Amino acid sequence: MRQRHQRLARVSRNLHFSSEGAGVTKLELFLDLVFVYAFLAATNLMAENFRVEGVFEGVLVILLLWRCWSSYALLGNLVKVDRGIIRLVMFGVAATILLIGIAAPVTFTDRPGGLFGPLIFVVAFLLARLVALLILTYAASGEQRIRASVLGRWLPFAGGAVLLLCGALLPRLLPSGIDGESVRLALFFAAAAVDFIGVRAIGMGGLRIASVPHWAERHRLVMLIALGETIISIGTSRGLIGDPPITWSVIGGSALGLIVVAVLWWRYFDIAGFAAERALEQQPASARSRLGRDVYTILHLPMIVGLALFALGLKRALSSVEPADAARWDELSTLVLYGGVLLYLLGMVALEYRTIRLLGRSPLLGVVLVGAAVPVAVHLPAVGAVALLAALLTSMVLADLTVFRRRHRTLHERVAEAADRTTGTGVTPKELFLDLVVVYTFIQVTVLASRHPTGPGVAQALAVLTLLWIAWSRYTQVGNVLRSESIPVRLSVLLVVALALTIGIAIPQAFDHVPDGLPGPTVVVACYIAVRLLHLAALRLVGRPDRAPPAHVLRASVPTLTALVLLMVAALTSARPDAPEVLGQLVASLWLAAIVVDLAGGYLVLRFWCVSSARHWSDRYALIILIALGESIISTGVAVSGRPISWSVVGAIVTSMVLLATLWWAYFDTDAVVGERTLQARTGDQRAALARDAYAYLHLPMIAGLMLLAVGLREILDVLSEPSGPARTPLGHAILFAGTIVYLLANQAFWWRVQREVRWVRVVGILFVMVLALVTSPLSPLLALTILTVTSVFVMAIDSLRAADLRRRLSEPPRSAILTDARPGNPIT
Repeated sequence: MRQRHQRLARVSRNLHFSSEGAGVTKLELFLDLVFVYAFLAATNLMAENFRVEGVFEGVLVILLLWRCWSSYALLGNLVKVDRGIIRLVMFGVAATILLIGIAAPVTFTDRPGGLFGPLIFVVAFLLARLVALLILTYAASGEQRIRASVLGRWLPFAGGAVLLLCGALLPRLLPSGIDGESVRLALFFAAAAVDFIGVRAIGMGGLRIASVPHWAERHRLVMLIALGETIISIGTSRGLIGDPPITWSVIGGSALGLIVVAVLWWRYFDIAGFAAERALEQQPASARSRLGRDVYTILHLPMIVGLALFALGLKRALSSVEPADAARWDELSTLVLYGGVLLYLLGMVALEYRTIRLLGRSPLLGVVLVGAAVPVAVHLPAVGAVALLAALLTSMVLADLTVFRRRHRTLHERVAEAADRTTGTGVTPKELFLDLVVVYTFIQVTVLASRHPTGPGVAQALAVLTLLWIAWSRYTQVGNVLRSESIPVRLSVLLVVALALTIGIAIPQAFDHVPDGLPGPTVVVACYIAVRLLHLAALRLVGRPDRAPPAHVLRASVPTLTALVLLMVAALTSARPDAPEVLGQLVASLWLAAIVVDLAGGYLVLRFWCVSSARHWSDRYALIILIALGESIISTGVAVSGRPISWSVVGAIVTSMVLLATLWWAYFDTDAVVGERTLQARTGDQRAALARDAYAYLHLPMIAGLMLLAVGLREILDVLSEPSGPARTPLGHAILFAGTIVYLLANQAFWWRVQREVRWVRVVGILFVMVLALVTSPLSPLLALTILTVTSVFVMAIDSLRAADLRRRLSEPPRSAILTDARPGNPIT
């Protein structure tokens, strides 16, 4: 007995166990952003090898990724992964998952000239799985009740590992007459089957779901990630180079695709997601684990696969809208598009039946309609097939509001308690859905900078980023006050999402005129004007006399309308294909004036920045930092897409991830918590001023720094992955270091505004990085990146040690408000 207590004490010192009510941590969200890229890579695998076998290969990779992700979802539910030494381990896992995503397109067919792709994928996958099992085994070492169940999980893992390694290596040893790719596919399929069936047979045993809100929230977030993948697929259907012309067919097809995505999002977050959480909460602790496994780990899988297939089909459709590309659209493309939606709806039907023992009539109607429409859809062009699918799914929603309204109301009443938690003080699903489009627009900003790799090109990218930020921050303010999930509010958000998606499509041509296409500047500015006018209308509707009197709303509208007029003049001027150079200078001046006027307008009315929920406000901005970090991760992977994997590329990927993890630490270690609790402690005009200065304004340079860093990392990996290509430019080196410097300077400015304190360790570190930017310019790209990373880690390590006392004084953080409710935290005293 004494030895058992000693083991428990040792484990408790090294691991922090989760408790009931805990939410998803920011580190888990950071890990999920890396999984975004891995899932995108699986879709790219299917797109590059678009045939029945290629689709099956992509689905198999998704199954393996899901198995990996679900192991970390379970681990995060039992152990606090953002505490102690385990944080550093999670950053290593993030680098491993990024490597999995980069190797995913060569999982079954290697590219010559680099490392052996299938082996890279298998080793990285097994390493990621191994880390989760090791931590879980260590956590169970002091608890007899769950030890047998955890140890039993090693058997299917070991069996699957042997099959995966054989699948990677054996085909190279087979005679030339044997199809090695088919053998590899069979062995990988056997490995996935052994892993899934083995874990299902062993069961949960003594494992318990420690926190139902965490378990439900984590899976809702991964559903949002999968929906975000479909949105990114819409925008990247014609590549990430920004050269193809923007036509009405492209915009119309994208809008139709977004309608389908919106309906799928609406249906899950309307009932299904909350029904699952409610059912899990009502179960006794002993029965929760089995239901949690069935509803989430198993029944969410077909929906994830369905969304991936739908994303692939949508990507094929939108790349075939122009007459010159119409031949790309074939019968298999239609079957993948419609089959993905069918699989998603069937998974939703099964989920609702398993949780509330009711068959949702509208999902069943959708299954019947979509299935019956397949014979017709295979004879339609790409846009016609997407339009038919959008019409069928829209009828499913209309049926819920009319024919099935009584049944729909009954289901709503059953899940009301779980659904209400998302409209308390937490970030709501509709806001996160909007942020998924923001991810895409940030990616397009880096495309704009890469398309024009000059000083003026980078300045143009920063100008567009600033406009996006102004619009996003204004909607964040409205969302902090307006907590409604009514149908008009949801439809308004969907309209803003559609406009933001169109802006994202046109961003690479925001200052150009591409022949045979719509004028990019006009498209960007016209959609932006519509977004800002919708915001002014929302501000007028939700503004209360004590918060925003009509006179104050009018005063806040003047700089906005002035800036919009300046932008429209600039757009009409730059849209001329034969514009002289002097007009280019005029356009730049108009853009600068519009940005200055719009930013200055935020200081006209202090009450405009009144914050109802400090937790919602701070979480919203923390999420946008995470999104920018995720965009940097995606840019890193995009730079090496389609190229051989070399040791230098692997080294650069690991080094890049360490640098991004260091910047994550700089904000989320203490700053985010202190900022939130300081904001919570302020009231009235003091809170409004702090919300405006520290968040709405000082977070902008942090986002700009991360965007610059993404551009710099993209150029370094572009050079390393193709040594015979263009040489590194001095501007790329400068952008890499400038991004880090700007981010850290803005981070220090945020801390000063919150605490009125200068952290001299970070200031000295920033100055040292400035010197390194000059000293390392003649060095190789990988060496310069390594020196920057090592320096950043060293500075943050010293600063973290100095902040140990602050970290101890911080009370246990309240549970996450992301998709959940939360009580306000106590201020730092």
